[in-house]
Amino acid sequence: MNVYTRREEMRWTIVALTVLVLSFGGAVVRLVTAEGRLIPDPAAIATAKAADTKAQQAKACQTAADRLNTEIPVFKASAKAARLAATATPSATPPPVKGKKPPPPKEKEPDVDLAWPSALPSYKQVKLLAPCRPLVDGVTGAKPEAAKGWDAVVAAAAVTPGEDYKSQVEAARKLLAALGEAPVDKVLEATKEAESALKKAADAEQEKAKTAQVREPLPKGLLPRELAVGLGVLIGVLTLLASFLSVRAAASRRLSTLLPLREAAKTGNSGMQAAALLTLASQHNGGEPGLVIGAGVGGLIAAIVFPLDADIFVAGVMVGLLLGLGFQWTVRMFEGLSNWRRRATELADIEKPAVPIVLVLSTVHLGREPEFWAFFSKLSAQEQAATVAQLASQAEEQILAAADAGAAQPYPQQAMQQGYPGGGMPPGGGFPPGGMPPGGGFPPGGGYPGR
Repeated sequence: MNVYTRREEMRWTIVALTVLVLSFGGAVVRLVTAEGRLIPDPAAIATAKAADTKAQQAKACQTAADRLNTEIPVFKASAKAARLAATATPSATPPPVKGKKPPPPKEKEPDVDLAWPSALPSYKQVKLLAPCRPLVDGVTGAKPEAAKGWDAVVAAAAVTPGEDYKSQVEAARKLLAALGEAPVDKVLEATKEAESALKKAADAEQEKAKTAQVREPLPKGLLPRELAVGLGVLIGVLTLLASFLSVRAAASRRLSTLLPLREAAKTGNSGMQAAALLTLASQHNGGEPGLVIGAGVGGLIAAIVFPLDADIFVAGVMVGLLLGLGFQWTVRMFEGLSNWRRRATELADIEKPAVPIVLVLSTVHLGREPEFWAFFSKLSAQEQAATVAQLASQAEEQILAAADAGAAQPYPQQAMQQGYPGGGMPPGGGFPPGGMPPGGGFPPGGGYPGR
C-alpha cells in the first residue's frame, strides 16, 4: 500500500474483510453445531422387538406346558390300555400242584399298534417345552418345586424312538416312566409366571420405543466434515489475499507510472504527467471485493440451507465467489467514467502536476466524459501530452479573458463615485471651484437663517 491507493479501494477492502469474517464465522458456527434430525431410536426398537420375541417364546412355552399337563392323564390311560405298565396282569394258568411252586404268570404283550401313538402327543409337547427351561428360570428363578418337573421334561425329551415296534414300545415306556409322577403342574405355573412378566416387560419396551428418539448421524460426504469446513474457509482467505494483492498491484502500477514523470515535467514536457493522471483516473479500482463478498455470502447461505452436508458449504463458497466476481465486473461496466473527475483530482493532489488538472477537466463538459475519453484514448502519448497542454492553455485564456472583461466594467459603487455625467457627484464634490465658500457654506453669523 502507498499514497496512490485509492480511498474507495481501502474502503471496499475493509467491507469485504468484514463481510467475509462475519459470514464465515456464522457459517462455521452453523456447521459445527449442526445436528441430525430426530429419528426413532433404533436401539429402543431393537430392544422392544427382542422383548416381544421373548414374550412370544414364553407364551409358546406356557401353551406347551398347558397341553402337556392335559396330555399326561390321557397318556396314562392310553398306556394302561396298551399294556405298557412294567408288571403285566397274569394269564389263565393251570391250578398249582401241591408241593410244587406255581409257574410265574406270563406277561401280556403290549399293544404295539397303540403304544407309541398314545405317547406321541406328550412327546411332542416335551420336545417343545424342554428348551424353555433357561428362559423360564431366567425370569422366575430356579424354583425347587418346579425343578423335578423340569428334570422329567428334559429326560422325556431325550427319549429317541426307533423305526421298529420294539424300540417304539421301549421309548413309550421310558416316556411314561419320566412323566408318570412328574410335577408338571409346577412347570406350568412357572411358565405362566414367566409369560406374564415378559409380557409386561415387552409392553413397557414398546411404549418406550414409541417416544424414544435419537439424532440421526450426519451424512458422510466426499470429504470428511472437518476437512470440508477447513477447505471452504481456506478458499475464502485466498480470495481475500488475491483482492489485497490486486489493490497493492494497482497502487504500485500508479507509483511506477507517475514517479518517472516528475522529472519529465521538470524538463518542460509537463503535459506527459497530466496525461498520465487522466489515463490512470480512467482505470477501475484494484482489488476484487466482489470475489471476497461472494465467497463469504455463498458459504453462509450454503451453511444455513444445508448444514448437514459440509461438501455443499465448499460448493457454496466456490459458486458464490464466481457470482460475486461477475456482479462486481457488471457494476464496473455500468459505472464507466462516473468517478473519473474525482479520481483525477485525487491523483493531482498527490502529484501537483505543472499542468493543472482542474483546467483540463473544466474543458470537458459534464456528461460528455465518455466522448472525450473515446477521442483521448486513441491518441499517442505525445499527442495526449500536447492535447492536455493545449486544453489547459485554452482554459487559462478563457479565465483571463473573463477576468479582463470583468475588470473593464465598473461596479455600481464605482460609477456613483465618478460624478456627473454618469450618475455621480459633479466635479469638485458638488461645490464651486475653489472649494467650500467662506463660512463653510453657511450664511454670515454661522448658523441657519433665523437663529
